Amino acid sequence: MIHPLLNLYCRSLSLNKFWLELQYHDLNEKFIKMPHELENDMKQPPSPLNEKILDRVHGSMIGMAIGDALGAHVEFRPRQYLVENPVTDFQAGGTWGLKKGQ
Repeated sequence: MIHPLLNLYCRSLSLNKFWLELQYHDLNEKFIKMPHELENDMKQPPSPLNEKILDRVHGSMIGMAIGDALGAHVEFRPRQYLVENPVTDFQAGGTWGLKKGQ
């Protein structure tokens, strides 16, 4: 069982975002639903989506995928460095000293 103060804290963070609150199987709030169980209860958003926000979310996800694909050797590099030294192939090194393709 989750400590009541932790539950209260989690609810205070949700800021009326009910989908972030813990969801339970029972009214006594003893049995929390697992992520795979929530999938069956998913519903469409109650209001229209803000397309600008959705575009930003998509852009962030694509940016993360591209950054991951580029590899560690470009991690923490400023934009100007990457303009002057474009990525053309797998490279070793980077912040963590990884091998090519790691």
